[in-house]
Amino acid sequence: MGMSTPIVADSSRLADAHPEVRATEALSAAPTFARRRLRLGISGVGLSVMSSVAWLALLITGVVAPPPLSSLTGAVPTPVLTVVQAVTAVVAVFVLHALLTFALEYRGGAVVVRQRPTAGAWLGAWVRGVCVQGVLLLVFVGIAASGGALLGTLGVVGGAFAGSVLLLALQGPIARLIAPLPSAPLDPSLHELARSQGIRPDVVRVIDAPDEAFVGGWVGIRPVELWIPRAWTSEAHRELLTVQFTRRQAQFASGARRRGVFRAAMWPAFGLALLLPLLPWSPADAAYWLALPAVSTLWMFIGVLLLPSLSRPIVYNADSIAAARLGRDTVARAVRQLDAWQDDEAERSPGVEFIFHPVPSRGNRERALQRTPQRTLGGAHQLTRLALFSALAAGSLLGRVVHCNIGRPSLWAVYPGD
Repeated sequence: MGMSTPIVADSSRLADAHPEVRATEALSAAPTFARRRLRLGISGVGLSVMSSVAWLALLITGVVAPPPLSSLTGAVPTPVLTVVQAVTAVVAVFVLHALLTFALEYRGGAVVVRQRPTAGAWLGAWVRGVCVQGVLLLVFVGIAASGGALLGTLGVVGGAFAGSVLLLALQGPIARLIAPLPSAPLDPSLHELARSQGIRPDVVRVIDAPDEAFVGGWVGIRPVELWIPRAWTSEAHRELLTVQFTRRQAQFASGARRRGVFRAAMWPAFGLALLLPLLPWSPADAAYWLALPAVSTLWMFIGVLLLPSLSRPIVYNADSIAAARLGRDTVARAVRQLDAWQDDEAERSPGVEFIFHPVPSRGNRERALQRTPQRTLGGAHQLTRLALFSALAAGSLLGRVVHCNIGRPSLWAVYPGD
């Protein structure tokens, strides 16, 4: 005990004498890039969830009480007027949410990123993305409201499911509307490489994405395309491209991609089927539609907590199949490079990974390569992030404020992944 004070005093003098020591200590204590992104995502999701709870409370208690449509128009409500009312209400809530999250989205897209755009460039990209999402919301809520005008809440649920399927089918064109993502066919010099790993060259599209976290993946339903970033096609990343072709083929051939799409389309509609009957209004009431985004957002928050557990096993399974074909060390090198372009986080606590990350940490993936592969039962590729995207058809506001894509429009339709 007597030695502790001199040791502390000596280290203090050393720091005073060498300012670089203090700088190093401060750097080591600073949050990592991945932690800063995670905090942004927690803030964005938390703000969206708490706002949804507060908004529902205001509606249910009557503090916010929209007047009946007939009192505004002087006409007897018709299905057309009901759809107009629904679309107006949901888009108004969407705009309000965008204003609430603007500051966080700015940090997520222009500050806590490796390649910082100018404020003007980011703002232009954000406005474009939000406007496209707003138009999509208008269209798909119109579909759900049309179903509601005919069949009540059952029609709303059916319309939301149809909209989710359509969103997933049009994922590629929608991604290009939200952000500039120039595409080109796979270079003929790489056709044989694709075929050797079980990929048809004609389904591959090479995407010039501005964000290094963009990894593409299977996009659409019929026809389906495989998107890959242009950076992967360089000679320097030929090994990584080979690994990813192998992994993507495994995800498709195993049915994991098909299960991911189907469940992502079902999840938002299932939540509406459970929660909308609990509301004290019918689809003919404006309050019903003002509440819809909040209800859908809260349901997707539950999905963000539960669905990653069904996505992680598919990552491990694709890794193990690629390792069997190409070797463990080859796959491990690819995993390290992919992680460096995204979170750059070797290890996470079990709780953080369980709740927030559908893609396992680099360390967990590398350790899994050394173990005997376990059989995967019913996992779904990219389920969480596909559901976040498809839930826009149900009015959810959560899809662009999670940590992996908050403030990054080029990732709002095709999320980062494995």
